[in-house]
Amino acid sequence: MKQLTLYIFLLFIILNNSLGQEVNFTASTSSEKVNMGEQFEVTYTINASGKNFKAPNFDDFIVLSGPNQSQSIQIINGRLSQTISFSYILQPRSEGKFIIPPASIEVDGKKIQSNSITIEVLKGTTKPQTKNQQKSIEDENLTKQIGQNLFIRASVDKNELYQGEQLTITYKLYTRLNIVNSAISKVPSFTGFWAQDIELDRNQNYTIETIDGIQYKSIPIKKTALFPQRSGILEIEPMEASFVVQIQLRKRTGDWFDQFFNDPFFGNTVNKEYTTRSNSLKIKVKPLPENPPTSFNGAVGKYNLDVWLDKNETKANEPVTLKIKITGKGNLKLLEPIKLNFPVDFESYEPKTSDNINQKSSTISGSRTFEYLLIPRRQGNYTIPAINFTFFDVELKKYQTLTTPEMKLVVTKGAEVVGGPITGLTKEEIKLIGQDIRFIKSGRSKFVKHGAKFFGSTKFFLIFLSPFIILTLFFLIIYKYEANLKDIVGYKNRKATKIAKKRLNFARKLLNTENKEKFYEEVSKTIWTYISDKLGIQLAELNKENVTSTLKDKKVKEETIHRLLKILEECEYSRFTPLGDSTNMKSIYEEAVKIVIDIEEEL
Repeated sequence: MKQLTLYIFLLFIILNNSLGQEVNFTASTSSEKVNMGEQFEVTYTINASGKNFKAPNFDDFIVLSGPNQSQSIQIINGRLSQTISFSYILQPRSEGKFIIPPASIEVDGKKIQSNSITIEVLKGTTKPQTKNQQKSIEDENLTKQIGQNLFIRASVDKNELYQGEQLTITYKLYTRLNIVNSAISKVPSFTGFWAQDIELDRNQNYTIETIDGIQYKSIPIKKTALFPQRSGILEIEPMEASFVVQIQLRKRTGDWFDQFFNDPFFGNTVNKEYTTRSNSLKIKVKPLPENPPTSFNGAVGKYNLDVWLDKNETKANEPVTLKIKITGKGNLKLLEPIKLNFPVDFESYEPKTSDNINQKSSTISGSRTFEYLLIPRRQGNYTIPAINFTFFDVELKKYQTLTTPEMKLVVTKGAEVVGGPITGLTKEEIKLIGQDIRFIKSGRSKFVKHGAKFFGSTKFFLIFLSPFIILTLFFLIIYKYEANLKDIVGYKNRKATKIAKKRLNFARKLLNTENKEKFYEEVSKTIWTYISDKLGIQLAELNKENVTSTLKDKKVKEETIHRLLKILEECEYSRFTPLGDSTNMKSIYEEAVKIVIDIEEEL
């Protein structure tokens, strides 16, 4: 509505300034003498608003381009003036002198004519340009003009930081053109960084920014929190994005008012595809100070520590939950469980990890909680030692250690379990303890005749050898279980497909609820995690280059690798571009399932 009001206002000024002004409608040419095969331009210019423009007959020439309409508005000494031009690119058909007749146009209901033009065509040796050559030159000029009016810039909140400290990178689009469609075509791999995307406001609007004296509309299209995993100079690759922009076929005047007339109402428009890249960046990463405390496990940022038991008194063989909650700002998703020393009579299991992280703020903050399941096997009064958590404080630039007080747990007599504490078993194996006691058999009994020989019988040897067989099997099971725990890479490799299918089932639920953003995030994370576990590469070190080379080394087909990279890129496009069209969620899900199955078979 504001733009329409501006159009009407400007038109009123133009008409008002045109009253009493002499109307001039002239024809001009770039050259009155041309050689055969050369091109020249004919332009018709009027200094008033007109309609029903009618071009002359160009029978003696080949029309390569036109009519190309352009409009210029200027304010000089408080007086507004305008010119409208219609131009043609021509090429002679034969030698000789030719007269191009006048063109005509209507102004205020009156038909006026331009002057005629005389063109002399000389014999020349210049080879005429083909239509493809002409089109190539025009496309090159058009692409150059688009590049001056549409680009992406990457910026960071700091250029120097410590290893593990957060760095926020923002990709911002600057444009003076009408964008019809857009998509991120290449997301940087962020080699050397662990990356976590920051959610953008989907309802954000363009803002006006001035660069080198020129005004642009700007909007963030991607923001990512980066945590460097090694020290040194790390380079962030450019991001690529493709656009479809609407271009008006007119000359550039450099006038600020041109941007308000970039509309089909004022001339012919075309849609043009254009791809641009952001700038690359180099970041200096400093190593952390040497000789950190033994309790340091890579945490960098600013944190608080809370520890508590769900109860202070329990019975033997009943579970107790110990929770450790780390709250603050920093690389929360990289925090590993704290190593704890529990009393010898306690059974303990791998902790369950849960996160509550804010991904909408420029600084990653929130909490990570570790839940330890403990089962005391004997009654008594126990003390859980103090827990130490060390992190590198980026503000104070030194290590800080948080310590919790000791915790008391009273264990009263509970259900008896045969044998002492057994370590290294799963929860399912623990449940079997105490169930190997046989009940007294009821019903009719079978008696053996007096004097029958039992020693040396088959039953004797079975009973005699059974404890050794059972004990051997028990140690074999324990040995295999512990070996699997030690072989973490092999364990992840074996479980990779099962975990991927389980997470894809969750993605299917998001598909059914049409939760677009969470769906694409889940599919992307599933595939990255699957590849990480299957290839034995840490997520922080994983990128498209080493995935491609590793899969090729393992004889995976190039077509399969291409499909894998394509689905990852499509997920990134749909998640991070606020302007682009979303990919079909159902086809993305089906392709994700197929790619996991195909890679599994080929490996």
